[in-house]
Amino acid sequence: MPYLQEQWNTHGRQLSPLRRYSSQREFEADWIGTLRRRYSLSQEALAVLANVSVTTVQNWENPQSRKSIAPHNQDHLRDIERDLWIKSHVTLLEPCPPFLRALYDLLSSNKDSSAQGLAEYLIGSMPDQDPERPRLLHWAGLAHSIADPASSKAREYQNAALKALGKSKTPLAAAVENEILGSQFEDLMTQAPGPDRQEKGRHLLAACERLFQRDHQAAYKWNALEVACRTPLPAATQYDLLGELNQLLGETAVRRKIQSDDAYEVLRAALVSPTALN
Repeated sequence: MPYLQEQWNTHGRQLSPLRRYSSQREFEADWIGTLRRRYSLSQEALAVLANVSVTTVQNWENPQSRKSIAPHNQDHLRDIERDLWIKSHVTLLEPCPPFLRALYDLLSSNKDSSAQGLAEYLIGSMPDQDPERPRLLHWAGLAHSIADPASSKAREYQNAALKALGKSKTPLAAAVENEILGSQFEDLMTQAPGPDRQEKGRHLLAACERLFQRDHQAAYKWNALEVACRTPLPAATQYDLLGELNQLLGETAVRRKIQSDDAYEVLRAALVSPTALN
């Protein structure tokens, strides 16, 4: 069955979809537009990746178009989506242990079950105090979520990776820790509002707080505040973090960043009216 047909069938089985469509063609047009926006691709860039003309991409994204998307192009879009997903979640940061390179090769070859099996074997044999454990847990989560974003196993490993961050006496390289935080923040932003998103936000915030306690870098407090605003977590949590940043950096610097960065838009009213913090 062509890929977008499978996605349409899956959408039809959802009890409470985020959006309802009048036709499969409308669903396909929105799917392709969403793919481009998620990975910041122009129509021209997607045309190059799909080896089609820009006009073809424009027709794909036009829900009124009567031209159906050929099955081989649907399957090509599936491969493009997978490749973009891997590149946005995974980087082979050096030094890269051989077992992570093996996981990457399996994921890139569409061998998800083999990647999952290898990850679970490695987790069982790696000591809890190994500084590489957070990265391995993160990759184990990726091996499950690439096949099924709603997988309970994926959430289990993702949360375990966040819980492990900042606990080791031997910190991971900052780039690796930022990769884990960035990848999981991206997943947070794609989750629908509800308990799962709230749980993810709490785990992300706790990881940022542990990293701040270890390194005392204000960037982790800003990360925690963005998580609290974007999830969103309770206003009291947002205002507590805002107060801590004021103490660290001064109210003028904090005010300037919040007013200029849309990530913290929900807090701008508090800056206008100090009583909002009470």
